[in-house]
Amino acid sequence: MPNTMSGLEEASLPRLLKRDTAAVHRDLEDQLGLLDPGLDVHRYRRVLERFYGFYVPVEIDVARLAAAERPLGFPLRARAELIERDLLACGLSPAQIAALPLCSDRPELSCLEDVAGCLYVLEGACLGGQALTPLLSRRLGLTKDVGAAFFAGDEERTMPRWTIVVAWLDGLPRTGASTSRIIGTAKATFDGLARWTALTRDNHGRSDRL
Repeated sequence: MPNTMSGLEEASLPRLLKRDTAAVHRDLEDQLGLLDPGLDVHRYRRVLERFYGFYVPVEIDVARLAAAERPLGFPLRARAELIERDLLACGLSPAQIAALPLCSDRPELSCLEDVAGCLYVLEGACLGGQALTPLLSRRLGLTKDVGAAFFAGDEERTMPRWTIVVAWLDGLPRTGASTSRIIGTAKATFDGLARWTALTRDNHGRSDRL
């Protein structure tokens, strides 16, 4: 007789991830303020700068570890390159982008479960970007080609890609992967990004919340 309870537990990983990261995800969105009516290009550019400083090292960590593990079943995306394109469109020079600080207080990735938890956050951000893109167009006049490439992402291919990622996550417990470790790393990734974007400095050295 099949173990139906085990099957239900395995199938629930994406739902557990969504449930257990909901609070920190919501806090991060509130902190970034990208949906605030007062969003302007200056604030948007500062968010992109902080995202760049987080995505560059984290994507390097993910790619390094993913290359050492078994195939993921889907290609990795270099989202930092899209952020760089947006920063150029927002007026930064290549030299200014190269000088942006990179996050060192980020989740430590050492196994496939860590990659899975981190990718849940990075790939899931693309879904939120689909909702933000029309808003950025209306309020700031930005498009995928001019300033909003990161949030536009894969556009109509976003949901099919997310479906593949979710199916991959869904199958991990059946390979012996630790559900708790995956969830823990997803939360740590959200927490790391929240800490990194919480405070920045203006040109006069004063603390200024994003």
